[in-house]
Amino acid sequence: MKLTIKILKGDEYVVEATEESTIQDIKQDLERKSAIPAEHQKLLLVGKTLSDEKTLASYGNIRDGTKLTLVVKKPDPLREVIFRQFRKYLIPEEQSQRLTNVFMEDFDRKIQQLSLDDLERLASDILAKKGQNV
Repeated sequence: MKLTIKILKGDEYVVEATEESTIQDIKQDLERKSAIPAEHQKLLLVGKTLSDEKTLASYGNIRDGTKLTLVVKKPDPLREVIFRQFRKYLIPEEQSQRLTNVFMEDFDRKIQQLSLDDLERLASDILAKKGQNV
């Protein structure tokens, strides 16, 4: 089946897919055509976000000729910095992306474990160090 994907304020692409194709598969195909990284893509059908791991068949209302909307998410600045650091050391792009994902998951998990007091202490320490560097 052919799906038309319209980028908000941008181009339109036609993607070939089957009912067994996942949303992630479509994003990867679109990445090849548009150079928009799959992790920055958010596909919508009638305003509802489509889940990466679901197949087209699981949605029921996606058929040949269906038009999807693509919203390009702004990259997470920290994620981009970490990714660039991995790439700087000549790590292949796919491996750099995996390492970045693992790093960010670990970072998020550790941040979630901090209490408000911990965060306040961190902020105070950082501000105090900045004040010394002035």
